[in-house]
Amino acid sequence: MKTIHSKLWLVALMLVVSACGGNDADGGRKVDASGKIATDLDAVPAEVVAAAKAARPDLTITAAEFETRDGNDYYELGGMLPDGSEWELDMTRIDGVWIVAETQRDIGMELVHDAVVGTLETKFPGWTPNRIIESDQGDGVIVYEFFGKNEDGEDTKVEVKLEDGHAELLIDEWVH
Repeated sequence: MKTIHSKLWLVALMLVVSACGGNDADGGRKVDASGKIATDLDAVPAEVVAAAKAARPDLTITAAEFETRDGNDYYELGGMLPDGSEWELDMTRIDGVWIVAETQRDIGMELVHDAVVGTLETKFPGWTPNRIIESDQGDGVIVYEFFGKNEDGEDTKVEVKLEDGHAELLIDEWVH
């Protein structure tokens, strides 16, 4: 049984790695990104901050990063809500207007939707991630990113998409 479980982990890890591997014979997609650059809050355009504040008026923005992805400008604005929880807003410009493309926060397993927990337990029985990111896409889709070590002690990432109460293990890394 351990050999079967090890093989399942290896296959899952290979699928995630191949999804990040770029355009190749397997059809993997690679995002052309500049890399994140820490940005002084004063250098973030006012319209980016205004769009973020419109979406989360209670967020105190404490950090910013900039990058280009596939030719589009992105700002990641990190901050804190009054309850002390940390949030990140991924901002991009569509048709000249800055929007929130995704909101992210770290959560515990107790906040993960039951359907997602069931999918994770079915695919990876007994696995306990050490970090979970909830990525709300703003359109009813939530992608849960699970990070941890597999049984061989190797770092791994598993993504599960939740849409309309249905959970699906993602083979390709989610790109918003």
